[in-house]
Amino acid sequence: MPHTLSPHSFRALVVAMMIVMSWPVAGADFSTYRDFTLGTSTADVLARAGASQRDVKKLHERPALLEDLAWRPPYKSNIVDRDSVAVIAFSFIDGRLFRMVVDYDRSRTEGLTKDDMIASLAGVYGPRSTVSVPAAPRTTFDSFDAPAVLATWRQGDAAITLHQLPFSRGFGLVITSLSLAELAGKAQATAVNMDAREAPLRAKTEADAARAAEELARTANKAGFKP
Repeated sequence: MPHTLSPHSFRALVVAMMIVMSWPVAGADFSTYRDFTLGTSTADVLARAGASQRDVKKLHERPALLEDLAWRPPYKSNIVDRDSVAVIAFSFIDGRLFRMVVDYDRSRTEGLTKDDMIASLAGVYGPRSTVSVPAAPRTTFDSFDAPAVLATWRQGDAAITLHQLPFSRGFGLVITSLSLAELAGKAQATAVNMDAREAPLRAKTEADAARAAEELARTANKAGFKP
């Protein structure tokens, strides 16, 4: 008699196929997702994504250069042909990729439970790690929909985290270089403190420049004004 899959097994099989097709090299190297690898340069990521430097968002320049890039696969109206990934947010420190936040297209994960996703990813990456990894800050969703970590996998310096958003129920992955992320976290904290300390002086400088520009305009217009 032919064997019939249970609904749970069928869902797990579907998402496993989806992940394997969208991430064919992940089982060999946790630091690589599709054509993108942690530690590579901003220029390399831009070239592989088909993006340009103007698409990169500069967050801080001191004490390290911190930048973000959001990339979306080409849209396809046919849901069967549509990419399983909705968007990937790349994060860089001093021109090196340290994190990829992957948000799945919700139309491709609709109906799947967290157990479905964990089981399918475990089939690709093996047993999940018992060591927790901090969730990455969100770049594409409101902070009120902060992700809940469901499972993590570790391989050397690379960590993979499966998360789900509590309100929208969307699933995503975070692929992180732990060493570079630690440097980025420290640089981010230092940059925020520097900005806070310099804010009063910067505000005064901008106000003085605005007053000077206004006075120049007043002088020029006063001399040439005809009622």
